[in-house]
Amino acid sequence: MTFKQIRTRALNIMVSALIWGGGILCIFPFLWMISTSFKGVNDVYTFPIEWIPPRPTIAAYTKLFAGEFSFITFYRNSVFVSAMALVGTFFSCTLAGYAYAKINFTGRDKLFLVKLSTTMIPGMVTMLPTFIIYRALGLVNSLTALWLPLFFGGAFGVMLMRQAMIAVPNELMESAKIDGASHPIIYWRIMLPCVKPSIATLLFMYFLWTWNDYERPLLYIQSRALFTLPFAVKYFSNEQASNVPAIMAANVVSICVIIVLFFFCQKYFVQSVVNSGIKG
Repeated sequence: MTFKQIRTRALNIMVSALIWGGGILCIFPFLWMISTSFKGVNDVYTFPIEWIPPRPTIAAYTKLFAGEFSFITFYRNSVFVSAMALVGTFFSCTLAGYAYAKINFTGRDKLFLVKLSTTMIPGMVTMLPTFIIYRALGLVNSLTALWLPLFFGGAFGVMLMRQAMIAVPNELMESAKIDGASHPIIYWRIMLPCVKPSIATLLFMYFLWTWNDYERPLLYIQSRALFTLPFAVKYFSNEQASNVPAIMAANVVSICVIIVLFFFCQKYFVQSVVNSGIKG
């Protein structure tokens, strides 16, 4: 083995060790959160940290589902809002992406640039006008105000699907047209199966944004029965400021769905990023 090969291998080992070390350091807060959620209130501040609780208890989790409003209600609200947002996002973004990528119509590219330029408008600028419109429509203090903005898709999602569908060869469309297929059939039977990784990425990212959304519930929701998980966790943390295990249990309950979905979708996410050419 030459000196150059030895140096390259040593460098790769060092880089891998640094990445693994950084990854392990990032995991420690999550491990501490899970461990603390099974501790008693008086066991939280022991030093050194006891990663495995000496007296494990589920009292913190029991507290989440007790009382007038349990976290089951907040889970149900978050699932409903996320499901409605994802259904709308799926059809809106894939249909628009298909049109911008495969259908030639007058002003297509200019219209797409106009839509893409809306991503440069800060959310704070549109917050007040949107609130005034929703109040006039009677949507304040309703779950509709939380999923409606995402139901009709977003510029990023349309751009992601357009990039994915551009990579699909036009010969597939031409062959389908020769066989008598219309645009709806081509979209549903040919285009969507070809861009499954990008669709999985689209749905996961929009699910993440919807599930973790704290701003809109804070702005529109007034009734506690309509709280979603992020808002409920914050409200619960204020109520249980001295009960650290209960606060950690609330956070575990909130993020466990995201972690499970990430492990199922991570391979699609990487493949979509590589195929669409999106960097950074």
